Amino acid sequence: MNDSTKQEEILQSTTDAAEWNLEVERVLPQLKVTVRTDNKDWRIHVDQIHQHKDGIESSLKETRGYLDKLHNEISRTLEKINSREKYINSQLEHLVQEYRSAQALLSEAKEKYQEGSGGVTERSRVLSEVKHIFTLFLFKAGNGRERKQYD
Repeated sequence: MNDSTKQEEILQSTTDAAEWNLEVERVLPQLKVTVRTDNKDWRIHVDQIHQHKDGIESSLKETRGYLDKLHNEISRTLEKINSREKYINSQLEHLVQEYRSAQALLSEAKEKYQEGSGGVTERSRVLSEVKHIFTLFLFKAGNGRERKQYD
């Protein structure tokens, strides 16, 4: 009977229930089991995708309003710029025409200058050649006795 009394002693608790509850509450945070999630589990990835999708959709709703406001403001500003540009162009059209006329005259004057400059250059080259020939002719006519300079 010795063995059976030992088993009864083991089965009968001598600890007070209130004391037991206090001890359980004290060590409860240490006893909590945390289940580690397996990052390779596809269900976790699907849940994360849904969470991210929901976050993006909520951010998009908020952002869309700001973007629409910005779009409208930019559109109005562009319309103002276009109307001002048309107004300025209409006001300055006569000056633009004068400028184009002056550019055409300048271009024509440059062409005439190039033609005239080309003619002067060609005539200077011919004159130099004639002087050289004339000098040679005088030298030969004088039989080399006395050379006169006609430059």
